[in-house]
Amino acid sequence: MVCASLLISCSHLQGASSGLGLALTQRVLARGDRVIAAVRTPSKLSDIFSDAEKSHVNVLDLDVTESYAQIKQKIDSAVQQWGPVDVLVNNAGTGLLAITEEGGYEGMMQQLQTNFFGVMNVTNAVLPHLREQKNGTIVIIGSRSAWRNEFAGIGLYAASKAAVHSYGETLAAELRPFNIRVLIVAPGSFKTPGIYPPSIIGPPIPDWAATREEMEKRVKTLVTKSDQGDPMRGMDVVVDIVKGEGRVNLVKDQGEDGVEWPLWLFLGEDAMSDVKAKIGRIAKVIDAWEDVGSNLGFVQENGGVGR
Repeated sequence: MVCASLLISCSHLQGASSGLGLALTQRVLARGDRVIAAVRTPSKLSDIFSDAEKSHVNVLDLDVTESYAQIKQKIDSAVQQWGPVDVLVNNAGTGLLAITEEGGYEGMMQQLQTNFFGVMNVTNAVLPHLREQKNGTIVIIGSRSAWRNEFAGIGLYAASKAAVHSYGETLAAELRPFNIRVLIVAPGSFKTPGIYPPSIIGPPIPDWAATREEMEKRVKTLVTKSDQGDPMRGMDVVVDIVKGEGRVNLVKDQGEDGVEWPLWLFLGEDAMSDVKAKIGRIAKVIDAWEDVGSNLGFVQENGGVGR
């Protein structure tokens, strides 16, 4: 598959050379495809790309937290000016650290505005063009944090990513008749600019003081980890999947029609380990409590249970 154009929606595609959004853009350009990079601060991209790359990059000034009407107008104009989009990559994301009680409704809504509603609005703005073409791919960059969320501080972020994962699964089913594919990417730990802010949000509650201290230590440990993934290699895999090249040939269960579209892509051994562990814990609970949650049909007059 050769992309006529790929729209990458990024809230943090700027400055640092190791960000997932920038890495994805560079890997796409290396394959000879064109990119529309939707970013909040276009001026910060001016010195990143080479002259050769700039001829294949169009920068769109777009903030995913804008209204749907604004987003749609900008994307419609971009398509009219630069041509059709074959692939949409929803990479916009930010992370808020908070104890869920302290972050509260305001913190959760702030987190969802970018990570969930932003993804939905950008997708809905692009969908009319993909449906008209009866072809296309939507990539949603989620997080393994939706699968590994059983510790303090990650609640707002993990909930937003779990929401976007679920949205992507339903979207895939809805768009199948239009020949539009959805890929949900759940990266593990990659060496990227900190997605989390340096401080914990929300008015502090004295009872949570010790928990906040542990959270701050955990974040410092995560930032300095030496075994993080290479963003370039990770995003190369995403391009491989979309284009049906490279590592796709490593898939073992290839049918008569080739490799089945995966819907999910877990990046990094840590992500895969966390997901397998979560699935294992859920399966164990189901097995142990199956008798408790079963046999709940209406009781018939003879004392039996109807189904």
